[in-house]
Amino acid sequence: MVVPGDGMLLAGRYRLQDRIAAGGAGEVWRAADAVLGRAVAVKLLRPEYAGNGEMLARFRAEARYAALVCHPGVVPVYDYGPVGPVGAPFLVMELVDGPSLADVAAFGPLEPAWVLDVAGQVAAGLAAAHAQGLVHRDIKPANLLLAPGGTVKITDFGIASAAGSASLTLAGTLPGTPGYLAPERAAGAPATAASDLYSLGVVAWECLAGAPPFTGTPLEIALAHVDRVMPPLPATIPAGVADLVAELTAKDPAARPASAASVAARTGQLRAAITGTATSTMARPAAGRPGPLPPTLAAITVHHTPRLGRLRLGRLRPRQLAALAVAVLLAAWLAAEISGAASRAHPASPVPAASGVPAARMVMVDDAALAGQPADPVLSQLRRAGLQPSVVRVPDGHLAPGTVISVRPAGQVLAGRTVTVTTAIAPAGHRRGRGNGEGDRNDG
Repeated sequence: MVVPGDGMLLAGRYRLQDRIAAGGAGEVWRAADAVLGRAVAVKLLRPEYAGNGEMLARFRAEARYAALVCHPGVVPVYDYGPVGPVGAPFLVMELVDGPSLADVAAFGPLEPAWVLDVAGQVAAGLAAAHAQGLVHRDIKPANLLLAPGGTVKITDFGIASAAGSASLTLAGTLPGTPGYLAPERAAGAPATAASDLYSLGVVAWECLAGAPPFTGTPLEIALAHVDRVMPPLPATIPAGVADLVAELTAKDPAARPASAASVAARTGQLRAAITGTATSTMARPAAGRPGPLPPTLAAITVHHTPRLGRLRLGRLRPRQLAALAVAVLLAAWLAAEISGAASRAHPASPVPAASGVPAARMVMVDDAALAGQPADPVLSQLRRAGLQPSVVRVPDGHLAPGTVISVRPAGQVLAGRTVTVTTAIAPAGHRRGRGNGEGDRNDG
């Protein structure tokens, strides 16, 4: 069996470089697109699932569903390979070189204006998905990525559902994450746009309060969403913000806001009332905390709900039905958590603890000035400035091998962040008379 590794070439153009995330069903790699000269994220289905019809269908659906939504708040899919060198398909996506909302929320309560900005962007992305008949079904902080510049992007459509499509979930199972599961879904009802809004409301509640609304075992937490009232938010939260969160997390789907688009509009109005401006700036999360983009932990997450046996629900009382449905969901969720635990145990760039967090230090990266320079001194300069350069080499017949083509992200970059330095190498079969030796390689 071929195992994915550094340097593997997919579809003759995507060169794998570093594994950046892993889960029960797949893993995500940073890769270089040799054709377009850009860094991308490649999601690979594990080889052992190459013959699993359900997993293959879900993987294809993720590519199709994400490709349907063209919106800056949704991570786009660039390409899909039905069969890679390991015998399983792969997705090529935008590489979001920033932390997830889960990483930021780990620092504790976040400022209401900042949370409104995030919630509004997520709602706008959901509105675009809902307009295509798609329900995400797993909105949670780990699936919301903060890109450089402050854009929030929804990722992981692996368990999304489309109106009128056949279900990719076995009877009696409920994909999703217990802590953000809408009560009607825990009771066995199908996912709707309203259930996505409930999950967004729980995300907002957690960011504002600094902790999830319910504690206990996963089963207790999931059932709490069914029949327990959401705890009140801190008294310091503006009344309008608390009211919106309360409506989003209403037990009755009909009592929630009419649409994700209306939520996006309302968050903008509330933020303007709080800050005195309608401009979205993605300002610092809270006083004394790091800036909007802490060091990267993982750009893409992989979610897996393993195959489970069928469960006969029969005629049960609502409470019994909810308990059984949640129990099946939790079995799948816990299996996925266990299978991915090893990869999450030692993140590449740990976020510091909430206590004693130093003030953020920003580094100005001038891409225009660095482009065209030899790579070695640029890499040294970036390291001295406190950044972590990652080199992507692409064929270029016009530039000398070892010349910097671009540095991303550019502008104000948080110290400690990874920046991608794209450099030129000679095309295959073409040698240049000068350079630093990289022209003898065909790494693109």
